[in-house]
Amino acid sequence: MQTENPLIALVERLLGNGHGRLFAQRSMRDGQILYGGESTDGDLMIVRSGRLRCFTSFEGKELTLYMLEAGDALYLHGGAMLEVRNAADIVTVSPAAFRQLALIEPELALAVLPALDRLTRKSVRMIEDIAFHGVKHRLIRVLCDTADRLGRPAEGGIVIDHLPNAEDFAMQIGATRQSVSTVIAELVRSGILYRFGGGSMVISDLGRLRRELAGVR
Repeated sequence: MQTENPLIALVERLLGNGHGRLFAQRSMRDGQILYGGESTDGDLMIVRSGRLRCFTSFEGKELTLYMLEAGDALYLHGGAMLEVRNAADIVTVSPAAFRQLALIEPELALAVLPALDRLTRKSVRMIEDIAFHGVKHRLIRVLCDTADRLGRPAEGGIVIDHLPNAEDFAMQIGATRQSVSTVIAELVRSGILYRFGGGSMVISDLGRLRRELAGVR
């Protein structure tokens, strides 16, 4: 059973205790774009539900920096760009309002710190991956992470429902769609992956996939 995220629990408690006026609440649909410039610099955004992609763009090319899910938090700034991948509910809090909320609920500040730290670690890993690892390594790691987060056990292995397509993976790992498709085809030929219909994919042997990760640069 999934443990309730402490940051979400605190936000919901504050919303239910009459402190909703200190939050700006927003529901966003799939595909919607949020620019940091829409909010005052320094506002804190907390994801209550859904999934968003934080990305950067230059000359028509995009690079996914990290994915945000329920319980994640991000300080918005003028250059921030986010795309809603699954319909999301978010709240934003100004620095002044956050100070008020932290006085009301001191645990809030302690719950935000690990959420911000997760994003820092994701950013460092992205930089390391692009600097030191090839496309195959980066893609296998994302597949392993996706299996850990969304996979469900089945007779043939671990099923990942609604697997992102090659273009989504390419944006996520900073590669071309063609190079991602080539690696996926290689893993399918080796028997580690196979398609299951309806956009799903099965990892037949997650342990073998992890060993592939250890052996490829």
